[in-house]
Formats: sequence, structure tokens, C-alpha cells
Amino acid sequence: MRLLDDALRLTIHKEARPIDVLCVGNALVDRLAEGDESVVASAGLELGAMTLVDAERAALIEAARPDWREVAGGSAANTAAGIASLGRRPAFVGTVGDDEAGRRYVADLEAIGVQAFVHIADHLPTGLCHVLVSPGGERSMATSLGAAGALDEAAVLGAGIESASIVYLEGYLLDAPAAGPALERVVELARQAGTLVALSLSDPFVVERHRAKINELLSSGLVDIVFGNEDEARGLTGAPTTEEAAGRLDKKDRLALVTRGAAGSMALAGDARLDQPAHRVGAVRDTTGAGDLFAAGVLGGLTSGHDVVTSLRLGSLAAAEVISHFGARPEASLAELARAEIG
Repeated sequence: MRLLDDALRLTIHKEARPIDVLCVGNALVDRLAEGDESVVASAGLELGAMTLVDAERAALIEAARPDWREVAGGSAANTAAGIASLGRRPAFVGTVGDDEAGRRYVADLEAIGVQAFVHIADHLPTGLCHVLVSPGGERSMATSLGAAGALDEAAVLGAGIESASIVYLEGYLLDAPAAGPALERVVELARQAGTLVALSLSDPFVVERHRAKINELLSSGLVDIVFGNEDEARGLTGAPTTEEAAGRLDKKDRLALVTRGAAGSMALAGDARLDQPAHRVGAVRDTTGAGDLFAAGVLGGLTSGHDVVTSLRLGSLAAAEVISHFGARPEASLAELARAEIG
């Protein structure tokens, strides 16, 4: 198992940096409710996928149900929450509106130990994501980006990229018009500071919409760590099987991680590969945040000084915890679970 670490030439900064992982993503207030496939269809959503909607349609979806639960969300923010639960030092960069929802969003993140570098877009409302969770845990999302879609270069300047060991980018950002230049700026500043860059593919439909841009980022050699699930990996590479897709994502000096649901996950670097079984879970309640928390475990592990093997186990542990209950954030302390089960 040491072979995978030997094949990888990632250097996590050994000196103390104030931020372990700086997560950059869409600042979205998540509203979650349970609903079967007929409810998902009546809302006009694609089962198991994220659909972009305007504010008017978001209001109609919200009005159709009385039982929404609210939490500060968005993919990268969920990852930051998981890293905080591991006892590490995460930060989040995003854009909210000058409204009560935006103020609650910032307060919610800071209350769980996530440092918030939040830019205010005073001409737009805070973004909103309605999540319908079907029996069996499948989630279908309707996202009204609002202020989250205004993330630009100004929002990332001064956000502490040079103070982070790793900067983590969510692929959903590519749906925002101004986010392309912002991502390029983040990568540029990270390279200047010796900060590693991690990218999540986020969603098969994100891959479909932005395949060329994602491949450009990956082929540039500027992405050190890439996360994706089986569908995303196959969609990006055009490979017919997960095995072939993972091989195409892999590259010397880059860590590629592919999640496989109940089949676990795999990590590849150079010509080395490690397969990690899924962590045991009693029943799957809600898959919202599974990939986000897997990334939290891996990144939290790497910045703690663990090798890739142990970091992958932490990713599996964190993902198992979050799918065992409703919502995309850990309810148990991941640090305590890790001490008890991994040591």
C-alpha cells in the first residue's frame, strides 16, 4: 500500500499554515424535504441530478411543500463542514446576498468552525437549493444561484489562498458566468503560494455542460487532486467502463479518486492503485453530501499528515456517516469516529 504514496509526488506544506483546506464554491442555502419519484417529477426535476432554475420556479417548488429543513449548504461548504468535524482548520469562499439568509449562512458556517471569506453581492438574493430526497436516499436538486452565481475574481482576492495547504474547487462553479476567470485566478494564486489544487467534478450534468473546460484544467497539469464518481469519470473521459475512465483521469504527480457507492472507492497515482471498500453503514437514509464528505475525509487526512491509504479510509468513514441520516452535514463528530475506528 505504500506504493501509492511512493508513486505520488504531492507535497503538503509541513510548516503550520493557518488554513488546512480553503473550499471555494457556491454559497447556497439548502432546503431539504423527502419526496418520492412522483414528487420529483411534479417539480420538473431530473432524478438524482442538479437542475438550474430561476427564482420564480424556485418559489413554486418551495410553495408546494410545507416541511423544508434549512441549513447553510453548497457542495464546497459541506466539505468544509466535514473538515471542521474532523478537527481540522477549513475556510470557505463564496458570495451571498445582502439579506437575512446571507447573514444566517455566514453565522452558521462560523458556528461549526469554518472560517468564512464571504463576498456580498448586494444586488442579488442569497442562492437557494431545494433538495428532494427519495426513498433509498437519492437526491434531486433545484438550484437558483442568485448571489452565488456572482462569484468573481474580486471575491477570491484576499481570501487567504496563500495561507492554505490545499484549495478545493467545486465543479458546480462552472455554471456561473463569472466563475471561469475566478477559478483561473485561484489556480494562479495557488501556484504562486505553493498551495495544492483539488477539483471536484461535482455532477454528471456539470461534466456534460463543461467537459471542455474541465479537461483543459486537468490537462494543464495545475490540478493536483481530482474527485469524481463513476458516472462523472466516464462522462468526462468518454471511457465505457469505470476502470478505463479511472486510468484516463490518472496522471503522474496527480491523485485521482473515484467513488463507487456501495462498491467503495479507488485512488490512483502514477502506475499505482488502491481500492478501498465502503465503510459499513446500517441503512442509507440520504445520499446528499456523500461525495462532499468523502472529499472532506481525504483532504482532512492528507492535511493531518496521514498517507493516502489512511486518508481514503477517512473519506469512506465520513461518507458513511453522512448517508446514514437526513442532511448533508455530519451529525456525529468525525474526529471521535476516526479515533475510535481508525486510530
